Amino acid sequence: MNENNLEYLQNTLKYLGFGDSLNASLKESITHGPQGFNLQSPAMEMSDPAKRYEQGFGDKISYLLSFSKSKESDMYFFNSYQATLKKANTPDLISQTFYINKGKGVTAKESYNLLSGRAVNKDVVLKSGEKANLWLKLDFTEHTPEKGYAVNSYGENYGFSLKETVDKYNILNMEKAGFRDQLLKSLERGNLHEVSFMKNGKETTGFVTANPQFKTLDFYMLDMSQVYSKAVDLREAFAKATQSNEIKEAVVEEASVEAKKGRGR
Repeated sequence: MNENNLEYLQNTLKYLGFGDSLNASLKESITHGPQGFNLQSPAMEMSDPAKRYEQGFGDKISYLLSFSKSKESDMYFFNSYQATLKKANTPDLISQTFYINKGKGVTAKESYNLLSGRAVNKDVVLKSGEKANLWLKLDFTEHTPEKGYAVNSYGENYGFSLKETVDKYNILNMEKAGFRDQLLKSLERGNLHEVSFMKNGKETTGFVTANPQFKTLDFYMLDMSQVYSKAVDLREAFAKATQSNEIKEAVVEEASVEAKKGRGR
């Protein structure tokens, strides 16, 4: 058995978010030396951000990992995995195969986000060999047995900038050290990220996720009910309104002071 190859594959699984729970099965399979093999992960329950379901009744996802052996050596390759999601509110299963290229690809958590209908940002290698940064999103209206769900992609020319869009909305705590960078990275992975934001002039706590298709962000309340995007205050408009109110208050205060001075004469 090629120990270096085994260590590389174990590190790849860890990097892609599968942890080390499959390491023993991986080693045993490689020891037997088949041309190819699959490893089945146990079903994992994903945490419910809105805490709508009791433990044991949330979304569950499992993975079937596929490996093959080189025809020229004793090395094995991690080629792809099939992610299968069972949403908490339906008996139906949703599956999609994700391919791995030289140890890189969609991570386990990102596959869950994609199967949940959210978009994920990835650096990919195109068929032409060129590298590109794309937002990926599954199209659940188009499916074939061979390829699974179609994948819609939105590149730099599409005109969506996550940084500019995040800065457009009045999301609180953006001035805190590291908060903005953490938020951006989380949204790029397709996560629902808990934030506080201004909604119709009032502070609200909920969740946000990226929506590159419509060049915006999607906001939700803590119970996961969606917030009408126009109800979320824009940073620039809110700043102007605040400044205007401050000016009005200053004028009123100054007038009050002048009135007091007049009464004292």
